[in-house]
Amino acid sequence: MTGILDKFHVDHGIHGVKVIARSRELTNGCFSDSEVDSAIELLKTDLDACGREMKRLLVIDHRGALFEGWPSARDDQLA
Repeated sequence: MTGILDKFHVDHGIHGVKVIARSRELTNGCFSDSEVDSAIELLKTDLDACGREMKRLLVIDHRGALFEGWPSARDDQLA
């Protein structure tokens, strides 16, 4: 999943979830206070979207196996 600006990426794996910056440059050059405020606000919005995605993935992780209830190879051993 990427944020709305495609500046960040949420990585999900066996070691948990994390946000990775896609590039070293996160804003364009700013020449005024309002440009700085706008650029930073967009980044905050993007990080908030990444945070929501991270929390969603954690809920899935805590819920248990994605295929819970499906037959497994161990079922044959128990019989």
